[in-house]
Amino acid sequence: MEILFILRQLGFNDKEIRVYLTLISGGVCSARQLAKDTGLAKNAVNDALKSLQSSHLIGVFLKHKKQFFVAENPEKLAELVEQREQGMVELKRRVNELLPELKSIYAYGGDKPSVKYYEGMKGVEIILKDVLTTMSESSGNRLYRVFSSPRPRQFIFNNFPNFTKERIARDIRVHILVMGEDRPNRPLMEQKTISTKEGAPTYSFIYGAKIAFISLDDDDTATGVIIEDSRIAETQRIIFDHIWNLSAEKRRIPIEATIEEHL
Repeated sequence: MEILFILRQLGFNDKEIRVYLTLISGGVCSARQLAKDTGLAKNAVNDALKSLQSSHLIGVFLKHKKQFFVAENPEKLAELVEQREQGMVELKRRVNELLPELKSIYAYGGDKPSVKYYEGMKGVEIILKDVLTTMSESSGNRLYRVFSSPRPRQFIFNNFPNFTKERIARDIRVHILVMGEDRPNRPLMEQKTISTKEGAPTYSFIYGAKIAFISLDDDDTATGVIIEDSRIAETQRIIFDHIWNLSAEKRRIPIEATIEEHL
């Protein structure tokens, strides 16, 4: 019955729903009669009546010094939904106002690294979104770094096929050290091959104060880890940039040697 689903979505429990529907269909009723008609204990009926009154779905009046209850016009349900919508809009505004303070607490809440573990492709999607969010909020250079291995590269963007499009739209750059074959070039992306071999089945990101690793097991099941620690991330950036610069030097040597051979 759809009305039951709607009332549950509004947060009413089964006892409150039973009392409300009894009043809607039966008109004016005392608590004792409601207990009899619903088969609920009197205490349960009283608790349900208080909840329904607080939501303005029922009214109460005295007759011969005895309390009677009556359902309000069902249009009150629509008013209740509207009030809750307005409440959520206000709550969302207040949460957004608090986010900078909460993020400050989150980012600098302690000296120990924060480690988060994720499973499956949905977990991979969460990591990819965190890369974009973190880099979008960066006040400095929007450049992150990637160690790319071919096996996980085939899978990790399956749940987020628009990742590259969103990265470009947010003006985020990426340097990629590739194991295996190069990826197709994309805007705001540079890549260098460090090995033509298959490489380890792990894909890693270095971004902001975080590093993330995405691995595949023998059944191609993905697992991911995000480590948040500025010192660890900085160490990984130094290692990455050292390899990046060495790779550039190695690429120049064969070209220069070829020129000398033809002089």
